[in-house]
Amino acid sequence: MKKTNTILLSIAALFALSGCNDTPSSPEAKKYTKTSEEVYQQSCVKCHGKNGEGITEKKSPALNDRQAGELELDLFDVKNGGTNQSSGTDHDIMEHNMQKLMAKGYDYDPKAMAEYIEKSFFNKEVPKEEVAEVTPEAVPVVAEPAVEAVTAVTEVTPVVATEEVTPTPEVTPVAE
Repeated sequence: MKKTNTILLSIAALFALSGCNDTPSSPEAKKYTKTSEEVYQQSCVKCHGKNGEGITEKKSPALNDRQAGELELDLFDVKNGGTNQSSGTDHDIMEHNMQKLMAKGYDYDPKAMAEYIEKSFFNKEVPKEEVAEVTPEAVPVVAEPAVEAVTAVTEVTPVVATEEVTPTPEVTPVAE
């Protein structure tokens, strides 16, 4: 009986361990025709700006305020039709545009693109010459409501304890 159990156990172990040390078969890595920089400069820059700052008129968000991990989730979400993996940004318009861009050859690896955007734009100041100057003439004048100025100043006197305070023990009422 012991011999039979040992043989059966050995056969089970042999089958269980037969798959060890095999490399899993994985699909070929997708080849992209353009680098992340080429895709960004030829396509993304139109809506997200030269420095990832976003373009308000096009309602496109800034990309220069996010790190690669968050960007990767957002880009993955956009490419895959909104699988709700992202940080919660509304991607409806970009999902539609992404299908058109991919058809034109502007496909990209979300991880590589996120790393490119972070490396190129994250927390970098936009050069002054690329920021629109705001002149006093361009700022609308808003009438301020009349507010009376407060001239009285209240003086505050700090309170300093002069005696040492000792905590009193908690007293529990006794039922009669």
